[in-house]
Amino acid sequence: MITLSKGDLFVVLTQPGEFYCGTRFDNAGVFRRIDKGGYIYADKWFDRIDPYRHDCVCGPSEEFVTVDFRDVKPGGLFCKVGVGLLVRPDEKPYDWFHLYEVANPGVWKISKGNDSVTFEHVLSGWYYYKKTVSLIDENHFSIAHTLRWDNEKPLEGFVYNHNFFTFNGVPVGPSRKVSFPWKPAGDWRKHYSNAHFSPDGIEFTDVVDPANAVYSGNIHNEEGCTVYEFEVSEGRRRVRAAGSQDLEKIIFWANDKVACVEPYQTVKLEKGCLKNWDITYELK
Repeated sequence: MITLSKGDLFVVLTQPGEFYCGTRFDNAGVFRRIDKGGYIYADKWFDRIDPYRHDCVCGPSEEFVTVDFRDVKPGGLFCKVGVGLLVRPDEKPYDWFHLYEVANPGVWKISKGNDSVTFEHVLSGWYYYKKTVSLIDENHFSIAHTLRWDNEKPLEGFVYNHNFFTFNGVPVGPSRKVSFPWKPAGDWRKHYSNAHFSPDGIEFTDVVDPANAVYSGNIHNEEGCTVYEFEVSEGRRRVRAAGSQDLEKIIFWANDKVACVEPYQTVKLEKGCLKNWDITYELK
């Protein structure tokens, strides 16, 4: 485990393969806990720890939705940024929840200071990736990224953050609110009696049933550009996030433990091209 601290803010991260061994989420800087003054903003939200479970991750958890199965036959290799080269087992489409065999995990380098840590991942012939988690002050931390694409085959898709914030274990219900700096519109998976859009976000009228998760896709600004900014609050506690680039869309998913805003950013890189982006979080 890697612990960063500044004042009363403590952020615990894990090294690749130490806590999370799945093939869905980016293995760089997997969060384990975020503690500010004894209040736990992010921690384990699942019933049991299984390092090979597809979503055994906490806090801000990122995934590259860029898998391309064209020209990859069963037994062939495909790339998942932040994970490595994986084996396609059959003719089925890519399954986010499937645990794929890792043929080449790439090479990791980790550099740590008192209030920051940098993860570098090299997958020869495919990419160079760097992620730095930094504590700015007692109330803010940032995640900065650099991705250089080194393969002849272009990279195209999205990168998003799942944002598993647990707010000291308080169940998701009427005291949990999501806010955007714009009026949201989106597509609910079905009618939910306990969740709805408000003029500037999402509200709950009852506690979410663990067996009936809430989901909405393609959340966007009705009036145009969707700025990367949102806030999730639980009573007087708040997490505010702001990204350096505009969004393609937002997906929202919630159960009784977490209410996750999932902002999607476009990734489109030719060989030799770079993408830089960052996200800043404020804890109140």
